[in-house]
This record gives sequence, structure tokens and C-alpha cells, in this order.
Amino acid sequence: MTDATVHSHTGPLRERTPGQLCFGFFALFCLFLILRNPDVAIEYITSGLRLCAVTVIPSLFPFLVLSELIVSGGIGRLLLRPLSGPLARLFRLPPDGCCAILLGMFCGFPVGARAAVSAYDAGKLTRDEAERVICASTNPSSAFLLNAVGVSLHGNRRYGSALLTVTLFSALLIGILLGRMPKKGDSPTSPAKPAFTAAQKSGAQFFTDAIRSALTGMLTVCAYVVFFSAFCGTLTVLADRLRLPEAVRAAVFCVFELSGGVSVASALEAPYLSAVLTAFAVGWSGLSVHCQVLSVCDGRGFRMRRYFLCKLLHGALTVAGFLLVLRCFPSLATPPAQSAEAFALIPAAPAVTVLFLLSLPLLFIRKKAHRGA
Repeated sequence: MTDATVHSHTGPLRERTPGQLCFGFFALFCLFLILRNPDVAIEYITSGLRLCAVTVIPSLFPFLVLSELIVSGGIGRLLLRPLSGPLARLFRLPPDGCCAILLGMFCGFPVGARAAVSAYDAGKLTRDEAERVICASTNPSSAFLLNAVGVSLHGNRRYGSALLTVTLFSALLIGILLGRMPKKGDSPTSPAKPAFTAAQKSGAQFFTDAIRSALTGMLTVCAYVVFFSAFCGTLTVLADRLRLPEAVRAAVFCVFELSGGVSVASALEAPYLSAVLTAFAVGWSGLSVHCQVLSVCDGRGFRMRRYFLCKLLHGALTVAGFLLVLRCFPSLATPPAQSAEAFALIPAAPAVTVLFLLSLPLLFIRKKAHRGA
């Protein structure tokens, strides 16, 4: 066999990055699990669609729309003007970057990442600033930690409050540390310029653009939720067959998917082990969330290695901080009181889901307008 023949067989692998190879083997593993357990995959896909309809869309879609309006309309810069000095010194970011961090902290992912990307596309953040914002703003929403984790899974709202405080403090610490690290070569702003400047856009155009952008992001989020729901469901069958300990199963779930991870971790009999895995899952956020963030950042040339390192650090800081809280308040580490429905239906879920479905035609209108242009 000649050298040229050997190169033709090994060339495609040599051209792939380690990340591409990892995702390729991960895809083969997922395919094996789904083909081996098609009935389980269908069941969990249905469950994932239900989760999107009753929880994910109602809790995220309004915040995605509002964050787009706040960032693109300059309202965030206006509201943060009194705090612009202290926040700029704290994070070493412009007002739009500080606004994106605050949105991500209280509205949950991927609101912070979308706000950072919107500010970057508008030329308000440099690439390094946008990357730092994304690292510090990818957090679970306060409603998820207080209600789903605190009340539903652990029967104690203070548990969720303590976890929320620790993870937000950890995110703040990461944002501060990133602002004080030496910066590498950086492009000043996004090379892509919008078709119209903010001054040329009407109020109606601002609103419709925000709806379209949020709609695209929401569809992507739901796609990842459904996929990882099927993957984790089939992974459960494999874990049962291998007779893995509950702690190992919970740790694996925490790596891949946040909601499933905290649900399995809360069922562990050892309260401190449950707390450690829950805190890590909240700080790390899960591979499902990271895929959502990667999708939001697609095409911008962001360096995502720092993001993954920061999320690992976020998980470690959240674990350390939460263990310190439990040491000071040991009553929080009581065995969880399981709820019949871990993630309860949001009262406004039907209305918000219907609004989301009614917004779908805007995508086709936008595509038709682009083809006509």
C-alpha cells in the first residue's frame, strides 16, 4: 500500500479536531442507544416535547423577547447608567456587557448568551468582552432553582435560595476574575454589521426583529431539550442493565442534562452527596445547555475552550460554596421530600405556548422577504 493510499484513508481523521471526533463518537453512542431502545426513546421524546410545552417555552420565551428588546433598544444601557461606573470597574465591561450578565443571572440560560451575542453583533462588545460575558452569564433561572429544585425536589425553598445565592456569587467571581486576566489579540467589534442602524429602525421593526430572533433561539433550545431527553432516557436503560450505583448514575446525568441530573441527585439517600451533585449540576449546567450556547454563538468565531473551563470552575465553586452553607446551616441537608410532579405546570403556560406557536409564521415571512430581496 502506497503512502498516498494510507494518507487517503487517514486524512479525514487527521483533518478533524479533537472536539469533532468526540462529538462523532458521541453520536455513534447515541445512535446505538436509540436503536437498541426505540420504544424508550419515543417515550422520552414525548416527555421532552411535553416539558417544552408546559415549562421551557413559558419560562424562557418571554425573557428571550424582552432581553432582545432591552439590549437592541439600548434600554439596558439607560437603566444601568447610575451603576455603570461600579459595574464597569467590577467586570471591566461596557454597560451592554453588564446588562447581559444581569439578564443571564436572573432570567436563566440562554438569555445571557443571546444578549451578549446581540450586543456583539451590534458592535457594542468586542469579541473578548462577549466571550467573558457568556462565561459569566450562563446560569439557571431563579425560578428554576427556587421552585423546581428548592420546593419541588427538596421540599424546602431555603434550599433553592441558598443554591441560587451560591451559584450567582460564583458567576460574579468568575466574571471579575476574567476581567483581570491578560487579554489576547482581539478584533474590535463584530465584522457583521446590521442592515439598519438603531436610529433607522422603527418601534414595530424592533419588536418584530426581537420576536424572530427569540423564536429561532427558542426552537433551538427545544430541539436540544427533546434530544437530550431521549438520550438520557435510553441511558437510564443502559444504567439499569449495568446495575450502576445510584450515585454514579446521578453523576452521569448531571454531566449531560441539568433538570434530569438534579432530579436523580435529589433521590439519593446520602444528603451531602445529593447536595454535592446538585450543586455541581447547577454550576456546570449540563452538556445540553452548552450545546444551546454553542448554537447561539455559531458563526461568530468565539473561542469556546475558555467557556468550558469556566463552567467546570463554576461547578467546583458552587460545590465548595454550597458545602460551606450546609456547614453553617446543617438543617438544609435534610433528606429531600419528593414531590409527585417535580416540575409543576406554570399557570401561564398555555397562553405563552400559544403565543410562541402563533409567532412561527414570522420565520417563513422573514425567509420569503430575504429571497425577495
